[in-house]
Amino acid sequence: MKEFQTFSVILALGLMAHLTGCAGQHMRGSENPALDQMTFSLRFDRADLDRLYKKNIEELMDSSIMGQWKGQAQNGAPPNVAVFPIRNETSEHIRGSLDALVSKIETDLVNDTPISIIAQESQGALISEVKRQQSSAYDPKRLAEYGEQLGAQYYITGRIYDVAERTKDARRVQYFLFLQVLDVETGAIKFQHEASLTKALIG
Repeated sequence: MKEFQTFSVILALGLMAHLTGCAGQHMRGSENPALDQMTFSLRFDRADLDRLYKKNIEELMDSSIMGQWKGQAQNGAPPNVAVFPIRNETSEHIRGSLDALVSKIETDLVNDTPISIIAQESQGALISEVKRQQSSAYDPKRLAEYGEQLGAQYYITGRIYDVAERTKDARRVQYFLFLQVLDVETGAIKFQHEASLTKALIG
């Protein structure tokens, strides 16, 4: 049924483009909800990010470290957690989307868990330094130092990367979003999960 609806949308868009000439017709997602689900290219888009994020946040919410945090909060000592920028290891310029992802992680943790989140906005120059460091030689120990400066007991970090393949008649790109929770004091990994999706152009 969904495939038929998507085909109908594509057919309708093509017909409108034909009737209105090369200029085509502008429309909003609110006018045609299927637009938000359609793929116009192999590039990484908001729908892709939402799908990968959903898989990761669901795993984090069900993880043992989340159970531990909830127990600490019930005992009156909710842990301080910082969310650091997500490293972009793709060939695409998606820094803005990844910054928005950090805010989304913070929002979901604040609204759905009892832990104490150190807001990205309050981290100022330190976050700029994290981004700079992430673009060079990656060193988790440095991130632990930044977490300690913030007074965080744990920090959440991650990366997104892609793998592209091409044949004579097809192209395929796989995207991976990896999230980790690390203990600032010991450097121990308390949670990690990787979600993936595939986009292809065939023919």
